Amino acid sequence: MEYHDIRSFVKGKTLFLIGIKGTGMATLAVLLARMGASVTGSDVGEQFRTEELLNDAHIGWIESFEAGDMPSDIDMVIHSAAYSKASNAQIARAQEQHTPLYTYPQWLALMSRVMTSYGVAGTHGKTTTSALVQWVVRNTEIPLMAFYGSKVEGLRLPDGPMDSESIALFEACEYQDHFLDYRLDGLLITTIEHDHPDWFASKNEVFDSFARLVSHLPQGAPLVCGVDDPLARRLANHVQAQRNDIRLFTYGSHPLAMVRISEWTEGEGECSYTVSTLDGWFHTKSGSLALACDAVGSALLSTHMVLERSGMLPLDPYGMVESPVFAALLRETETFPGAKGRLERLCVDHDIVFVDDYAHHPTEITVALEALRSQYPSRSLVVVFHPHTVSRTEAFFDGFVESLSLADALVVRPVYASARMDGEIEQRMELGRSLAIEAGGMFAETEEEVIDMVTDLLHPGDVCVTMGAGNNSGLALRIAERQRSTQC
Repeated sequence: MEYHDIRSFVKGKTLFLIGIKGTGMATLAVLLARMGASVTGSDVGEQFRTEELLNDAHIGWIESFEAGDMPSDIDMVIHSAAYSKASNAQIARAQEQHTPLYTYPQWLALMSRVMTSYGVAGTHGKTTTSALVQWVVRNTEIPLMAFYGSKVEGLRLPDGPMDSESIALFEACEYQDHFLDYRLDGLLITTIEHDHPDWFASKNEVFDSFARLVSHLPQGAPLVCGVDDPLARRLANHVQAQRNDIRLFTYGSHPLAMVRISEWTEGEGECSYTVSTLDGWFHTKSGSLALACDAVGSALLSTHMVLERSGMLPLDPYGMVESPVFAALLRETETFPGAKGRLERLCVDHDIVFVDDYAHHPTEITVALEALRSQYPSRSLVVVFHPHTVSRTEAFFDGFVESLSLADALVVRPVYASARMDGEIEQRMELGRSLAIEAGGMFAETEEEVIDMVTDLLHPGDVCVTMGAGNNSGLALRIAERQRSTQC
């Protein structure tokens, strides 16, 4: 299929998107509408920030997953990978009626086959890094269409429709090997660690999935790879041995990194570091070395995109990492305002800072809390954690206990079932309660209990962190409202 056919493929057709309020799904809905499709969809009644994006594009939706509520005159259905025939009656109805049906990853895979495409993969940091790439190239001539699970405040979708010159950037998720369906012209891998234990039985299975992803890259493709964790270093060594036909750029604080971050220095409100291939100091407000690595990785991939498009890409990889373009784009990361739901500062009320973060793995929790400790060294961290899936919580239970113990005060909610429904309600309750006890926190069964507990725990000067699964930003604002009323 030639690229221009994708527009004719959807133009004039009626598309129904199940889970339309998801960040990536909402972005996709708007772009499909710009290509001439009639787009509607369905989702839960809970309010999401993406509703503004959909409303601005005059895209409507129903707050029901009942089969009978789905319109009958549909030409195509695209659904969030969180839902399946077993869990969603509308997907089952579409299958029964033989309506063309795609998961969100399958649709992105289709797009990747008809336009120049890059992926950002990794167990941790891929959403933030995708957002960083979008931010870094915003003032270049790269016509980027980015699909990832968040957004950057102040960045809007390009006004025009996608055309043959557009470049796609996909947050490429390893869950259920979804990213293996993409045809990518370049790839950035942030980290590789065992996660999704309901799909990957061991860390070796995770590694094998990433190795297969790399094996699909075409000759001459760039692979930007962080090497601060053992599995990612193992992959970099594998690539050097097996795929010397692709352009490998490694980065991180590890001594073997081609682009090495060093001289990490924490300061009031800002951290500084040096990069082995460039002169001078670079800065970040993230408060975390791991998040600074995300910035370096994003600048490397962006530099390759810019230089390749301009026809100025050096043959020697070191020519790229020593170039003024890399230095300039790395400087752009210093102004990055952050991604929604990733250490997002929601508000400050009565000298209490409210922060929302999606961290749902022990490593991510540790990185987030250490970053907040750096940003707010004199404040206590009051954490509300919503575990995500029974399988993950059980598999990494000890890691969760260790990472959550970094909080000064902790409230744990029942394990969030999500659309995977991998545990009964009693199991989710008991697992959450056990985690709270072992981590030295308190357990709250309901949102109202959370609000009551946290309101009693918070004092002026604290940081309240809602963390984990679900749409926690709304809960944080409710806590802020309750806190405000108790102070009046």
